[in-house]
Amino acid sequence: MTHLTPTTNSIEIRRLHWHFKKKQPVLRGVDLALPVGSVTALLGKNGAGKTTLMRALTGGLPFPRGTVSVLGRDPWRERVAVLRSIGHVADQTELPRWMKVREHWDLLAPFYPGWEMSEARRLAERLGVDPDARYHDLSRGGKELACLVAALAHKPKLLLLDEPFSGLDVLARRRVFDALLELLREDGRSALLASHSLADVERCADRIAVLHEGRISLCGEIEELRRGATRLAVELEGDSPSWTPPLPAKVERREGRELVLYTLRDAESLQDQLAHDPAVKHVEPVERDLEDLVAAALGEVAPS
Repeated sequence: MTHLTPTTNSIEIRRLHWHFKKKQPVLRGVDLALPVGSVTALLGKNGAGKTTLMRALTGGLPFPRGTVSVLGRDPWRERVAVLRSIGHVADQTELPRWMKVREHWDLLAPFYPGWEMSEARRLAERLGVDPDARYHDLSRGGKELACLVAALAHKPKLLLLDEPFSGLDVLARRRVFDALLELLREDGRSALLASHSLADVERCADRIAVLHEGRISLCGEIEELRRGATRLAVELEGDSPSWTPPLPAKVERREGRELVLYTLRDAESLQDQLAHDPAVKHVEPVERDLEDLVAAALGEVAPS
């Protein structure tokens, strides 16, 4: 059994590549570290490779290049050990329609050394899951809640959640967030959450990682990224159609002499250069939110 060197990260991915046969590469050298004790939201467009990355973390893909460590283990070579140590809710989970929720627990319990049936019952009550319900009779949201109970019942050190809240109503989401935050308050527990909902991300994540064109284009603590990024309204002295901003700024919008610029780094240097540019008449900061940061990382025009 091969163990990777223990680190302060629950997940370490280095130069990970993956492509499907006769198709364009999906992952083109992904680098990502998930610090112990953090909740990181994995963001990206549909088809960006988020689910593929999750499959690599759970040992479902033999990647041709790169290394992956999950809780200090190689998930491809030690898949069973990794799966016994984590909690995983996939984007689409096929469950026997005839099976009751509690019967599913009975099947899972021997697989997880830390499984606690009392914890499964407690979580089921808290999340409104009926242990005697058959999966056939549950709504999509009900199935997602039941899968979350199964993922949390052994109190894993790491949670991998792939779009786990898409079928939940507002009240169910609130219960889920409270349960997750309670678990993650315990020392040394981490989570990677793939989601399209920035509202969900802001409620429970402290870090984001944006997957774009096969690579991580932005990664870090949300508050730190907000402080490091800037969005500026710029008015030029005259009609200067050939004027371009200094790097690393990009033009988000341009209307005649008025532009909106954004940058995800070196904000102070950018503002200083603009202040000394004779072509610039006026510069004024514009508020940025998480949606702006993600849009910039995806190379899109942020909303005005």
